[in-house]
Amino acid sequence: MASFDRLRFRLDRVLRITIIWLIVGSIAALFEHNTLRAHGQESMLWERLDARLLNSLVAGLFGGGIYIFLVRDKLRRLPFLQAFGVVAVSLFVLMALFHLFAPWNATSAGRTLDLGFLGHYLYWTLLMGASIFMVRLNDQYGSGGIGYLTGRYHKPRQEMRVFMFLDMRSSTTIAEELGHVKYFQLLNELYTDITDPVVDARGEIYQYVGDEVSVSWPLRRGIGRQRCIRCFLNIRAKLQRRSAYYEQRYGLVPMFKAGFHYGQVTTGEVGSVKKERIFSGDVVNTAARIQNSCNAHGVDNLLSKELLDVLQLPSSYVVREIGNIDLRGKRNAMSLWTIVHNDAK
Repeated sequence: MASFDRLRFRLDRVLRITIIWLIVGSIAALFEHNTLRAHGQESMLWERLDARLLNSLVAGLFGGGIYIFLVRDKLRRLPFLQAFGVVAVSLFVLMALFHLFAPWNATSAGRTLDLGFLGHYLYWTLLMGASIFMVRLNDQYGSGGIGYLTGRYHKPRQEMRVFMFLDMRSSTTIAEELGHVKYFQLLNELYTDITDPVVDARGEIYQYVGDEVSVSWPLRRGIGRQRCIRCFLNIRAKLQRRSAYYEQRYGLVPMFKAGFHYGQVTTGEVGSVKKERIFSGDVVNTAARIQNSCNAHGVDNLLSKELLDVLQLPSSYVVREIGNIDLRGKRNAMSLWTIVHNDAK
């Protein structure tokens, strides 16, 4: 399941890049056509569209696929300008070799890197740079990144959402043992490790608060294929696989506990200088309080009965009822459950 969602997510990004490149290619073809006509030269719009669209389609699928599947993860740790520089240099080498030596390009014999080549190089480099920037914007703000550009949350909206609140176990003790600098390094590595499971589950990281992370999904996306639950299980599995590394570097194996709940929230942007999307509603506080109850019951995950009912977990998930628990700030007790075993991947 996780690998299927990861593949689907990455293919979706390649498709989006390709569509954008096709749109840009169409605009470039129209601009070339009008420029040539304005200077009294013959130009057939459909011929230019055919050439541009074919190039954009091939480049989008090939170049976008290489970046998303092979390059993005390696460059993600670099600042944008450094990552863009690496891509720009690599693209220059590839295009120069193709321009000068491609045996199937009859016009390449004896050619030099002229102004025509420079124009094509700048076009594709700027297009690739814009694509990298958009992917990073989406990584920065989660799947809601496009919402910032479209103004989706300019006015408050009512939504049904699933929330997962993560908290590292024994964080206070660990911080005292490691010291502030090394503890920060630990958190940075942890957040990097949990990123792929969250992205693969199509989750949106709402905020980091110290050693706590909150993740959100629109209801249908979060319960579809049990993504919200599998996200936590995949995070736990990844940290277990990396346990030897953490033990060697920090002398400990970090573990997270999680609380899950869903309900209606009001979603909107606040601030005028540094805009931020926030969720307002009782469900947010309740999910945090559910997570805070994990230690008291000796489990690493708790979810509300309301969420359990809509998840429709397959039989490979084994759940255990914790009981009706009084949560701080809640008038009525909540029925909480925990997942104790899972064989589904």
